Amino acid sequence: MPFIQSFKKLSGLAAFLCVLLLGHGAQAGTVGTTTADILKINQGARPAAMGGVYTALGDDAYSVNYNPAGLASIRASQLVVLHLDSLADIQYEYLTFATAWGSGNVLALNTTYRHSPTIDNQNGNPPVNADDFLGSLSFATKLSNNIRAGATIKYLKSDLASLSATAVAFDIGAQLDKLPYGIRVGAAVQNLGTGMTFDQAAGSEPLPMFLRFGIGDHQVIDGTKDLNFGVEIFKPSDQDIKMGIGAEFWLFPQLFAVRAGYKIENLGSPYGGTLNGQALPGVPNAFQNYSLGCTLTRRLEGDDFSIDIAYNPADFTSTLQDTFFFALNFKFNQLRIF
Repeated sequence: MPFIQSFKKLSGLAAFLCVLLLGHGAQAGTVGTTTADILKINQGARPAAMGGVYTALGDDAYSVNYNPAGLASIRASQLVVLHLDSLADIQYEYLTFATAWGSGNVLALNTTYRHSPTIDNQNGNPPVNADDFLGSLSFATKLSNNIRAGATIKYLKSDLASLSATAVAFDIGAQLDKLPYGIRVGAAVQNLGTGMTFDQAAGSEPLPMFLRFGIGDHQVIDGTKDLNFGVEIFKPSDQDIKMGIGAEFWLFPQLFAVRAGYKIENLGSPYGGTLNGQALPGVPNAFQNYSLGCTLTRRLEGDDFSIDIAYNPADFTSTLQDTFFFALNFKFNQLRIF
């Protein structure tokens, strides 16, 4: 059957992605041994509200940070602008623009800038600034009626006081949809690339590589209300396995959607354990691991203008401050750059 053949193709790709990650296992350290923690942040208001469950469900510009294959669902152009006031007054500025190219192809440009408050030094030393810039270019395409693939190249620059470091990384991913019962499947490997070096004497520190695999489902309630839900397994190279559960429901079609998600930390060893022979701290899966969000959409002259909001509460173990994501999301249903 066609869907069985498609599933076999994606399964083969997922196995290939696993081999890629395992092949770089020598670069993967224990907890805290990778650099560029900006790559570990859940980017985008819609995915953050769904607990990061976006590898299979992603179908818009937010996909650039989870699975570039999801970009291939964009039919014309989309622009997302996001501002985030995070922990300890750290600020994020985020912009993504994606546009369809030809038949079934999409190009996307993403920039993320993180600025940390000035760190005051003691003993008369000058204050220290810490900033990060992440830029990426993505390409996605439809390989067949229900298989999408995508790739991203990233450039990262980090500044810490007078020191500076750069790195180049790649993401690859695939999605399979139109399976029975509305099932979608996605797989991706992220941050395959060079390490970062602030101090030549200290050597290079590896980037945090991620392996993602997700299963989602799309249903229509009462003939008009879209329901998307899914589960995702997420493996950072320097941490234990994590899992996310997320859903969104368009309560009022093409007007208002609500979202929720829940994250399970250290799935393999919820109360601690070992990784590469090193002890891991136990991370409690507290009630505060949930996330919430919504979207309010208004159509203006044939285009869709949305406000996306996400909320992550403080869990009082790793974060002591609630986090709010606010994004402006423009879908230009006719505009194409190419």
